[in-house]
Amino acid sequence: MSVKPSVYAVYGVVIAPSQDLGALHAAMEAQPAEPASWDPGFVRVHLFHVGDSEHIILGAAYEELEPNEYRPVSDLAVSPPWSDALLSLTERHGLTVLSEPSWLLVHDLSCPPPASRLRRSEGI
Repeated sequence: MSVKPSVYAVYGVVIAPSQDLGALHAAMEAQPAEPASWDPGFVRVHLFHVGDSEHIILGAAYEELEPNEYRPVSDLAVSPPWSDALLSLTERHGLTVLSEPSWLLVHDLSCPPPASRLRRSEGI
């Protein structure tokens, strides 16, 4: 697998770095499976590590920005269930939220995430 720089806009929250990343991974795995047909109310929260886990983001949607591409932040859609899902998960697991739900720009120098694990914000 090759390493490439990536820039993502992630709709999510930044949480305090956890001492127990295993519990966070378990919480992500315990979420309901994605329905077979598209459901606008379904939100699956994903875990993003920035750097060596210096910053941990829980995200409900993302957009990958390709090289030489730009996008006005105002063009990125927001769906009310995204914030609800993020805040519900953080409350259920007693996580400290460092930022309110918003679009976060994330520059990553790592292997690209599998598309099946992430949900694009387009059409949602």
